[in-house]
Amino acid sequence: MKHRYAAMALLGAVLVAPAPAGIARAGEIPVVKASLPAGERHETDFRVTFGSVTVGKVTFGVAMSGDSYTFTGDGRTKGLADWFAPGKAVIRSEGEVSGSHHKAASHYLSVTENKETAVLKMAFTGGKVADVYLKPDKRKKKKASKYILIQPEDLVDVIDPASTMVVPVPYEKAKDPAAVCDHRFRVYDGDTRFDIQLSYKRNKAIKTKGYDGYAYVCKLQYIPVAGHKKKHKSTEEMARNNDMEIWLAPISGGTDKQSIFTPIRILVPTWIGTFSAEPEYFGPARS
Repeated sequence: MKHRYAAMALLGAVLVAPAPAGIARAGEIPVVKASLPAGERHETDFRVTFGSVTVGKVTFGVAMSGDSYTFTGDGRTKGLADWFAPGKAVIRSEGEVSGSHHKAASHYLSVTENKETAVLKMAFTGGKVADVYLKPDKRKKKKASKYILIQPEDLVDVIDPASTMVVPVPYEKAKDPAAVCDHRFRVYDGDTRFDIQLSYKRNKAIKTKGYDGYAYVCKLQYIPVAGHKKKHKSTEEMARNNDMEIWLAPISGGTDKQSIFTPIRILVPTWIGTFSAEPEYFGPARS
């Protein structure tokens, strides 16, 4: 569960009507503030690849109602990957945004792999983790001699990994690349605490079904905090990885106070190859 969930979290569009008038020009990112009609949500369909091989399909949804958000995800292995580790994952997160900050409320994750299902449920109150249900739950087996144990203060002012896919920006700063990209998310995934640091790199044109315009390209840095094994090779290599990118584009669903961005492309180079989430659709939900 751990590795598949980390991939879903990292791999975690944009105008409701992708008409010519809504297409960004000369590197400008459009600012969108109109609320989504009741029952309508944004949808991003990703093809997940490792090198040139497709290994999965992921659909992310973002629904906004004022300051409240609901993020959903549905992913499945694909192609050759399905022969070795057939699986599927379902995600749902809810909370509120204010300015450039989140207030997570609930998170649900179900991962089925090789006919075995793992479940995570979390509740948040006032930015703090209020309740965690894990199946299977191996947290009690972690000892201080081998692990960096999580302390109570580590679970304050945190959000779940899926909520990082909903990026709020004050409306008046939505055309400022630094304001969009320069976020540091304090994340708890039910097992480990880590930070995700974003920082602006450049603007880049991107075209897919539903969107033809520009995105802000942000550097993504993984910063382990607690819950992980000491001197764990994979954790240390992820923390040293300076080449990860997340491309953000705006979606309908903002308000007069804030705009909402979400990933349109994700790039995760590793020492064994490059994982990427490439968009196949980015726009209003089609079903």
